Amino acid sequence: MTAFSPPPSPRAVRTSPARLAAVLALPLALTGCGAPTVPTAGQPPSSGVGTQDPPWVALRSQLPAPDADRITYDEQTGVLKLYDLPGNDRWMIQMPGEEAGRPSPAQQRIPAGTPLAHVCVYYVRPGMKPSAQISVKQIRETGLAHNSLAALR
Repeated sequence: MTAFSPPPSPRAVRTSPARLAAVLALPLALTGCGAPTVPTAGQPPSSGVGTQDPPWVALRSQLPAPDADRITYDEQTGVLKLYDLPGNDRWMIQMPGEEAGRPSPAQQRIPAGTPLAHVCVYYVRPGMKPSAQISVKQIRETGLAHNSLAALR
């Protein structure tokens, strides 16, 4: 202690690096990482895929693949029935020999004799990358698995 320094008081505030970091981190912790936007009156809330995706979805190389359990393929008629997509998402079907998919309605007829392993189904979301593709063969096999399990009941 030097002649010019005051004597230490028992209530002196000591700032440690840990305490300083905690004080600076507190406002950040209280604000959080943000929240999804609340739907407006003209926009009903929906629990479908894509309506409230977390931010990391935008950073993926592709959107998640369509839910094959919700898509049906009727082998007798050759009709592929797609489920309703949320927001502005659109169904795309890529037939064999096509370089890119084309927009598809909710029901799409697949021509007889088309190899189902080469017919791809996916969806696109404006401003984002397309989803991963699944083949109609995969969709058919998923449906066959469900039918065989139903027979066990």
